[in-house]
Amino acid sequence: MSSGIWEACVLVVTGPSGNVGVELVELLQQRTVGQPWRVASRHPEQLAERLGESGETARLDFFDRSTWAAALDGVQTLFLLFPLPGNKAARSAILPFLDAAERAGCRHVVYVSVFGAERAKFIPHYKIEQHLFASSMTWTVLRCSFFMQNLHRHISTHGTDMTERGELFIPAGKGRTTFIDARDAAAVAADALLHPAAHHNRVHHLTGSEALTMEQVAATLTRHLARPVRYTRPGLLRFAARLRRRNVGWDTIGFMSAVYTLTRLGQNQPVSDEVAQLLGRPPCTLDRYVEHSAWRWQQQAWS
Repeated sequence: MSSGIWEACVLVVTGPSGNVGVELVELLQQRTVGQPWRVASRHPEQLAERLGESGETARLDFFDRSTWAAALDGVQTLFLLFPLPGNKAARSAILPFLDAAERAGCRHVVYVSVFGAERAKFIPHYKIEQHLFASSMTWTVLRCSFFMQNLHRHISTHGTDMTERGELFIPAGKGRTTFIDARDAAAVAADALLHPAAHHNRVHHLTGSEALTMEQVAATLTRHLARPVRYTRPGLLRFAARLRRRNVGWDTIGFMSAVYTLTRLGQNQPVSDEVAQLLGRPPCTLDRYVEHSAWRWQQQAWS
């Protein structure tokens, strides 16, 4: 159902191509039978076939305000995923979009943030969290640790380093980080969207079950990819230079550098048990994830 007018409250999902968004759309297709919901994307035509009759699509470009009204029509619950992690994008697009959602009648927002955002005022997620907290809407903030899927995301180019150079090229020093499967985060997000009262004004810290060094990550990749992967511990300048040669944008490089700096400083090692508490099962381990997803590196099928 690619068009139509909802007569009931509407759940709107943004960022359907992101780590969590992809998985969330699949979950909602299973759990929203008979309930109105809409997926807003820059390319709604690509989603129409995927959604079929299960949900509505709308065009949304955060940087084109003329698309906002249709995407937010009737909205009462919003899933917000930051598409381009930069402070400029936050100020010019995401914060005004939140204001527009509030004016449109949105009551509850589920926002995907990053672990440690409350301590890192220099990253855009901090600003968006604070803006959301000051609004009249209720909210659920999912502060997620490092997504396992980032290891094969097209935008990160980490998969290219592994397949072409046998390198885990991440400037995290000797720091440890917890890895979370985006499917676990999506399951929490789905519950917060469909049962918001249980998650009103709560911050969930979503991590895996263990904090790993990048040497341990490289060993896991080596074991399941059947090829050696070594952690090279690049500095920030070398990291940024390589990504720029691949035409990765400065906003993305800056955000990734900030996250890896927090890891290097030991800020991303705390382990939370909230995934197990909220889902009633332990989170996926990196070892299991790489074992089952090895085909992505083998086929260079970047997400």
